[in-house]
Amino acid sequence: MQAELANKTLSYQKRYYAPASTGNFSVGFDLLGAAFEPLNGELFGDVLDIVAPSRTLELDIVGRYRHQLPADNSTNLVLQCFAAFEQKLGRVLPKLALRLHKNLPVGSGLGSSACSIVVACYAFNDYFGKPLSDTELLTLMAEAEGGVSGSVHYDNVAPSFLGGLQLMLPQSERICRSLPWFEHWRVVLSYPGTVLSTKAARAVLPKELSLAHSINFAGMLSRFVSALYAADEADAVAALQDLVAEPARTPLISELPTLRLALVEMGVLHLGISGAGPTLFALCANDAQAQLAATYLSRHYEKNQDATTQICRLSLAGARAL
Repeated sequence: MQAELANKTLSYQKRYYAPASTGNFSVGFDLLGAAFEPLNGELFGDVLDIVAPSRTLELDIVGRYRHQLPADNSTNLVLQCFAAFEQKLGRVLPKLALRLHKNLPVGSGLGSSACSIVVACYAFNDYFGKPLSDTELLTLMAEAEGGVSGSVHYDNVAPSFLGGLQLMLPQSERICRSLPWFEHWRVVLSYPGTVLSTKAARAVLPKELSLAHSINFAGMLSRFVSALYAADEADAVAALQDLVAEPARTPLISELPTLRLALVEMGVLHLGISGAGPTLFALCANDAQAQLAATYLSRHYEKNQDATTQICRLSLAGARAL
């Protein structure tokens, strides 16, 4: 709270925000992503201040997770995004003094790198008069994210930018489409305080799937999407099965089976890996159930002072000016 109050006193011309996101949502490896915001109103996502025009491009970094970033800011994603944005426009832009509030932990499975990329690209596009369309901007974000994770994918940048639960649409000009959601659902995000890089988590994945496995994966994702449109909550929950990543990643998050068993016995709808992990997400039917899940995960999954557990709703707004 003291840090939040201190940040409010910092001067700036414009301030922007992008929310945390969960890639995959268990059933949709690389094809589903959702943006979330805490019920308590906390800004659980990165904030970028455009402080003032400057002779040179400058970046100051503050926030709870500043210590997880390199001391040298010169290679930060925000500055990389400014260079990529300039290159996309094909002209030199006036330089800015910037301040990043790093509110998401790094290597957490909460779309931390995507969040920095989204808030930076969104801010630059808004500040300089919106020269890029949403589709052009989303493509730029995904390309920047690909430089971090090792491959271009949209399941974090799309929801952080656009909000909601997004289904990726391969080979479509639309790129993604927003899906229905059960308004009473709550999602508890629990980060244990340890780091698991996306590249390391992807390295353990199978290089290919059998025909039968591929059909099962496609069928379960289809079942989930169909259930959302049919407002069939029970079938949607039953379809939340990770047939691709979780079997390979469970050894990296050994507590998952035990935690899932305990939470399901408490009535929690589902416990899965958020993105590449180590953050876990608990899908809950109501606020009371979410509070029980948050209390349990705080006690049994958090490991150090960097850990955090948040009770969230779906963030419909996505990236925006504050």
